[in-house]
Amino acid sequence: MWDKIKKFFKSESKKIINRLNLDSHKKINENLKLNLNYIKDNLAASSDLVFREFYIGADKNLAAQLIFFDALVKDELLQGKVLKPLMLEITGNLEQTEIKEQVNDTLTELSIPISGADIITSLEQVITEILGGKAILLVDQVDKAFSLDVRDWQGREIDKPGIEASTRGPQEAFNESLQTNIALIRKRLQDNNLMIEIDNIGKRTNTELAITYIEDLAEPELIDRIKYRLDNIDVDGILEIGQINQYLSDNWLTIFPLFQTTERPDRVVGNLLEGRVVLMIDGSPFASIMPTTFVQFYQSPEDYYDQFYIGTALRILRFAAAFLTISLPAIYISLVSFRHELIPHELAISLAEVREGVPFPSYLEALIMEISLELLREAGIRLPGPIGETIGIVGGLILGDAAVAAGLVSPPMVIIVALTAIVSFLIPNYEAAVPLRLLRFPMMFLAASFSTYGIMIGWLLILIHLCSLESFGQPYFAPFAPLKWSDLKDTIIRAPIRLLSKRPLSVPNQQQDRQDRKGEDPNEME
Repeated sequence: MWDKIKKFFKSESKKIINRLNLDSHKKINENLKLNLNYIKDNLAASSDLVFREFYIGADKNLAAQLIFFDALVKDELLQGKVLKPLMLEITGNLEQTEIKEQVNDTLTELSIPISGADIITSLEQVITEILGGKAILLVDQVDKAFSLDVRDWQGREIDKPGIEASTRGPQEAFNESLQTNIALIRKRLQDNNLMIEIDNIGKRTNTELAITYIEDLAEPELIDRIKYRLDNIDVDGILEIGQINQYLSDNWLTIFPLFQTTERPDRVVGNLLEGRVVLMIDGSPFASIMPTTFVQFYQSPEDYYDQFYIGTALRILRFAAAFLTISLPAIYISLVSFRHELIPHELAISLAEVREGVPFPSYLEALIMEISLELLREAGIRLPGPIGETIGIVGGLILGDAAVAAGLVSPPMVIIVALTAIVSFLIPNYEAAVPLRLLRFPMMFLAASFSTYGIMIGWLLILIHLCSLESFGQPYFAPFAPLKWSDLKDTIIRAPIRLLSKRPLSVPNQQQDRQDRKGEDPNEME
């Protein structure tokens, strides 16, 4: 018993001494065992953590260790490009200086992708690199470690946009790999001023974050403000770009999104060329664009790929759809309950006949149908693809028909609710459509309480709120409030592309001109 106690205290004291020796400077020691003890003490003993012991050189006179997580590295690359050359191609009894040189030369000459073999001297950095998916090579008698980028991340292939579908333009979307998303941007924006700064966020997840901007376009003050807010995010983990948006928001109580998220590389590039900053994180197929204005959410990349009159017509439809999504049920309630004189005589008689026998007032009738529609919509999203589509279509038809047959709702109300749902789908950005769907409920209450005056009050409150919002210090409702005349040609209307020679004033930038008119056709000038 006493021997066991002595042995325990001896081993523990040895660990403490090792920690003190290494923690005093956190430098890699020439003694391989001390380095391994530190790593084992400071890294959770997970079953997928591999310590691969081998000898450098054919003479087997020098011990080494490869440390990595089995699921995160490409085994063929590790075996063929690291272990085999080190074990077989280095020969002779080597001194420490020669060991460093030969090992470094051998690893440098390997075809290891991306960053290859980096030399590190800190044990803390060793642990960080291992957690990041890299393999670490430790060699006895060498006070440095080699970080080998042999990662094998599993992810989706590049696919079509699932949420921001369009009839024109590129059909590529981001995926969950940050490196892939950066490559999609660089493929479209081959500018030597394109800056991509990689950082980590989240104390436990240590998620890679990319701050992307064009150095000679984006306002330095905006970049500094974004970095300052990012530095103040102190949280265990970040899993999706939407979480960062909530931390960075100027007004976290508003229902409207203050940053635009997108899965389209062409939209990202278009906004970078206007002087905006884009954030991306590893593990999320969406990028966040900042600062953002309200009108951005009703613009689609295909607006710029078609003729200006087509883009203008589509934008007018979208803004009309936004108005109807909020107001259509409220207008119906107001007319049926209070403003009968505004309805044509024949239509009023028809509405009175079909509403005969309905036990609920129009407001409660609309509320039942709208809630039912939202339940069906949510059920359709959560269920598997084919089943979800079936539930959304068949469920809506059956439920609407049964409700009319049972006399719970009138046929005009079913038409109004269905039309409201259809026009809400015209809004090209999902995160902009959800607030409008929610706002129609208080608007229905105001219409049921104060008739058309309630609708007017509701819209005044919405507009006042929009005018008060800011996105990173920039007016959210610009260029309408404050009014910027030069920016109005790319809002509800889309002017001919030749007239869009200036970058919008609503976005801070360093260069206003984005078109060179020197190459005009001489015949046109005559």
